[in-house]
Amino acid sequence: MIFTCIENIFLFHGKGGRPTGSVLQLEELLLPHFPEVSFTRPGLLHSDPAITAEESLESLCGLDIPQGSAIIGISLGGLLAAKLQEVNRADLHVVCISSPTWADKVEVSRRVANRIALYSSRDEVILGRTSNWPELAKAYDLPWLTHDTDVHKVPLVRILESILHERDVLAEIVAIGNQQQAKGEIA
Repeated sequence: MIFTCIENIFLFHGKGGRPTGSVLQLEELLLPHFPEVSFTRPGLLHSDPAITAEESLESLCGLDIPQGSAIIGISLGGLLAAKLQEVNRADLHVVCISSPTWADKVEVSRRVANRIALYSSRDEVILGRTSNWPELAKAYDLPWLTHDTDVHKVPLVRILESILHERDVLAEIVAIGNQQQAKGEIA
């Protein structure tokens, strides 16, 4: 997937979210592992829940994102990053966390090489909108992941670190799952 040469990571918040919320928490945990990388947490239009996904997507087209950047998007932020990548930015590397494959009139419709989806098909917020992730991305259905990414920020950062350092992502996911099962956190 060629993540090792990334110089810029953008973190896109979800609907109703803010650049100072969950994406800030992820950045704070990622920063020590990527001191040479520039992090950006833009305020996106969909921080206002009344703004539709398509309105927010349209505004993203004007955002100055350098070639070859990575975008880590949470929920709607991940969907919009994937759609932006699909429409006119195939150079981007996208990681979607707890993201649906469609919202409002925005739908991811084709596979792009540099895209990874981390989600749970049990997540009630995106329930019924994740089943085609395996056709659209390198997809990992994580039964322990809920829509509250703050609760899962440490294991998510472990996975993101594996992705960005191009290590064995599946091995990391299995290790996390085994640890959580041993603690009784998942069945």
